[in-house]
Amino acid sequence: MKNVLFFLTMVFLAANSFGQQTESKPDSKIILMPDTVKPWKISGIVTLNFNQAYFANWSAGGQNSLGLNAMFNLKADYKKGKHSWSNNLDLAYGFQLSAPGSSEEQLRKTDDKIDLTTSYGYQIGKKWDFTLLANFRTQFTNGYKYPDDTTIISTFMAPAYLVVGPGFSYKPAPFFSLFLSPASGRFTFVLDQRLADQGAFGVDSSKHIKGELGPYVRATLNKDLSKSINITSTLDLFTDYLKDFGNIDVNWNLLVVLKVNKWLATTIATQIIYDNDIMITDLQGNTGPRTQFRENIGVGISYKIH
Repeated sequence: MKNVLFFLTMVFLAANSFGQQTESKPDSKIILMPDTVKPWKISGIVTLNFNQAYFANWSAGGQNSLGLNAMFNLKADYKKGKHSWSNNLDLAYGFQLSAPGSSEEQLRKTDDKIDLTTSYGYQIGKKWDFTLLANFRTQFTNGYKYPDDTTIISTFMAPAYLVVGPGFSYKPAPFFSLFLSPASGRFTFVLDQRLADQGAFGVDSSKHIKGELGPYVRATLNKDLSKSINITSTLDLFTDYLKDFGNIDVNWNLLVVLKVNKWLATTIATQIIYDNDIMITDLQGNTGPRTQFRENIGVGISYKIH
């Protein structure tokens, strides 16, 4: 786990350093009158990726499949004087239908995410804000431990995570920010009764909410490396003062968009999660916390919101 944290730290430092080195200085200064500056800035990206496999009389064998994955990211930032309000909504859902039209037809979920972050900041220095931040994440639909598609292992609001706390935001560049909180509340929700009875996701058996208090770090990066390459990354780190202090929970999301033209793009989305409270059984039957990894690569329609 220490190697994972070291790697994540190096990625953010390298990206921040690269952005500062490549950012060109303007030839002249443009002075805007106060009444011409718009307080709201809206941006985002929408992608819809397809994949299909079809076989007819194919001697090497194969199975027909049809897949679809959609991602939606919207940012709404308000800035006026020393006050700022930042909002980020990140949604994703995907599925794959194997052997369509046959008796072996099966629908499997490939992506499912709801992630909402909102923060209010008050400027206290050139690059520093006092900030109140809240982050909420869960999923849309049921999750199963495939190939078993009858036993539910997760669903909407089971689990769900809410982190709320005060702290300080460091913004050395428009594309990078770092939020540091010495004490934030982290709440885990398991509102499905069946999962709650199992004591899933670290919540005590038959209970629906677990509360923790500890330091919280959130680093965000959104940088155009070129006209056709954009990288968006979010790293969340948390540890509990009251139990296993120093055992860090990690949630790292990375999205790389490679634009072909205005409407077509290749997207590479990855996510790494480590949570000491989530017990996972491996192929050998051993149960314990594990580093979770997810990856989605697709080619399809992409539209950038300005």
